[in-house]
Amino acid sequence: MQIVPVPERVRAFEFDPAMPSGAVPIFGEYLDRIGRSTANQRLVGLPFVFLGVTQFFTGTGIALPVSIVALFGVFELFWIYRGRAWVPETRLKRVPFRPVDITADGLVAVGRTVGVRLPDGRWLRIRLTEAYRLLLAGHRRVWLLGSGPKVFVGFPGVVRVRRARIHDAPPAGAVAVAPTAWSGSPRLDPVLAAHRRRLARELWEAAAFLLALAGFATWVRLDFPADDRLTGFAVSTATGFAVVALAGAIAVLTRSVGYLRPQPAEHWTELRAVLDGPVRMSAHGSARVSGLTMLADGRVVPFRLRDVDASMAANVATTGRLWIAGVPRPGRAATGVPGYPVLGTVRLG
Repeated sequence: MQIVPVPERVRAFEFDPAMPSGAVPIFGEYLDRIGRSTANQRLVGLPFVFLGVTQFFTGTGIALPVSIVALFGVFELFWIYRGRAWVPETRLKRVPFRPVDITADGLVAVGRTVGVRLPDGRWLRIRLTEAYRLLLAGHRRVWLLGSGPKVFVGFPGVVRVRRARIHDAPPAGAVAVAPTAWSGSPRLDPVLAAHRRRLARELWEAAAFLLALAGFATWVRLDFPADDRLTGFAVSTATGFAVVALAGAIAVLTRSVGYLRPQPAEHWTELRAVLDGPVRMSAHGSARVSGLTMLADGRVVPFRLRDVDASMAANVATTGRLWIAGVPRPGRAATGVPGYPVLGTVRLG
């Protein structure tokens, strides 16, 4: 059955202000996993930075130490930034979210910076991607976690939170944001299209890192001292790294092309979903969900979502709905939530 949803009809995950944030289903476990993952990644990168520094004094050339320090330095900075921007402090797990409804003139933006007027007259400032700016323009609600000038912000239908600051005035030069035009078609959904472009850019960033790795590996291969007893091993290892990194970059760029194309489906199909167990979260915050659903012809089939974004799993688990882009058939199908930056791939049958 084809369904063209309207915003009021599409149920989505929301933070519960009646309980501590750490007890919110799925979000609490997600927070624990990404907190541990972020801390572990920082610990992994730091020894390699020190190793690179020591290589300046071992006579192995300049390329090897520079490559190690540069690559793992960027790796370390990325995880420090991610932990600061996306992972709330442990003490905030005991604090509930505070819902804030955005008034008609309470949402402004200039570039990527968005301002939200709070009930006390102050302004929340946060930098957001296009998909999240469109999300707020359409749904006009946020959840705040924490107090003081620095808080974390939750969004409708999304598990991930972001750090923001509270100011006395809106961003300079900001203008009011008009409501987003709604579309019940996956192909024409502005939030979904912006989210797909963002996923493509993230893949480009990953490809750029892999290309840099391939370039540094090639430099090490050419720069390593010829009379060193480890020359043969170093050259072989560097060559292997360069080939693997280059192949990985090509694979990632190829995958990004799919996100640049619009979702071809013209409509969403809403299916009821009954889970056969709890949501299973990986160490890095991705999720697995499985259960049963019924197709339009009355057949009851199993469904499986593997290694999907935690927001996708949270929406299925909390609403009991599985939205399929197009006509659901046994096999792989695109899934998401109409009007939200949530995507995934589900296997039916």
